[in-house]
Amino acid sequence: MELINNVGEAKRVIESFQGAPEEFALPISDESQDQLGMNMAIITDCILARGWVPDGFEQRQGFRVYRSFE
Repeated sequence: MELINNVGEAKRVIESFQGAPEEFALPISDESQDQLGMNMAIITDCILARGWVPDGFEQRQGFRVYRSFE
């Protein structure tokens, strides 16, 4: 699983994903998490634009894996 380190990369991955939303997993590095949550707000907007609903995350060593569903 390749970690995503910036918002632009996350948006590209979300917009280009071809599978079902339930199969989607977005591994965001801890370094990309800002204190105000602006990066995740932008990423969440991109997820919502696809008609998906965020479904939480799983914390792992050095990153979080975000999931969604339709």
